[in-house]
Amino acid sequence: MSTEKFDVVILGGGNAGLGVTGPVRRAGMSVAMVEQDLLGGTCPNRGCTPKKVLVAAGHALHEIERAAVHHIAVGKPRLDWAALIDREKDMIKDLPANLGRSMVKRNVEVIRGSGVFGGPNLIRVGSRELEARHIVIATGSKPRPLPIPGAEHMIASDEMLSERDLPASVIFVGGGVISLEFGHVYARAGANVTILEALPQLLPALDADAVARLQTENERIGISVRTAISVKRIEPADGRLRVVFTHGGEERSIEANRVVNGAGRVANLMRWTSPPGISNTPTGALRSTIICARPRTRSSMSAAMRCRPRRNCRRSRPMRATWSAATSSKGRPTAPTTPAWQRRSIPCRRSQPSD
Repeated sequence: MSTEKFDVVILGGGNAGLGVTGPVRRAGMSVAMVEQDLLGGTCPNRGCTPKKVLVAAGHALHEIERAAVHHIAVGKPRLDWAALIDREKDMIKDLPANLGRSMVKRNVEVIRGSGVFGGPNLIRVGSRELEARHIVIATGSKPRPLPIPGAEHMIASDEMLSERDLPASVIFVGGGVISLEFGHVYARAGANVTILEALPQLLPALDADAVARLQTENERIGISVRTAISVKRIEPADGRLRVVFTHGGEERSIEANRVVNGAGRVANLMRWTSPPGISNTPTGALRSTIICARPRTRSSMSAAMRCRPRRNCRRSRPMRATWSAATSSKGRPTAPTTPAWQRRSIPCRRSQPSD
């Protein structure tokens, strides 16, 4: 087996991996990208972009509902869910091919398959061996697995964006952004929506006052929210699904046509093999590599898995401007001054990583 040599090998063809190709190619480095699925990854194919098509439909229904405020008389709208899903698929179908053509223009070799580490600087993809000075892990994220008996009955956002039949009722396990966005779309389309959250409030990272306003709108459009609960199991129930949970020490249950994992996403760290003499831990296999993906979720990646910061950038901007008490010779206040401790460096795209 002959070894092919590159300056950079990127594991993953999503937004993070694609973003790496521009600066490294401009720096004159040779690049190979390993991707086993659609170029673009989750965001354009199974996440942000198709979701916005559904959210836009929900927004249109909301605007129609408010027509009476402007003294416009309209009938009750009816959403063709299957046609909406078809429109969503039609809008994104060309994205992977377009991204592929972009990689060809950049002279980035896209290798189809799943890569595993064969050494600190070696990646194996099927029968091919790729040796690189730098290896970038950009494998994206995946739905957070939940240790709940019956969790295999749940679907995630991937399936929600493909189902052409609008379910009559949906339960979201988890009260994060995904649940709220899809929950509002489903509710405005006519589905009965329930959100179950383990913490005392929805969207726990956000301000309580903002969440309270959102909670009011949830109730107005018919979304039922239950917080501070603990899901015990999910089980089939006469063609539907039953979610059993406890609240305040009391066991309760609710049924729906669909149960969705809305507990967020975690880093999609693939399993790789380590060569002889190297620790079986990810850190041991990555001592001499550069990990330069931009994860969208928090993870427990070790210090060896980090981006090298862009340094030596000449640009900076103040976090906060303060007026100097001094005045000019003509008695006018001087320009705003900012102490060094209040400045923060802004990464410059033209800056090269410093070793």
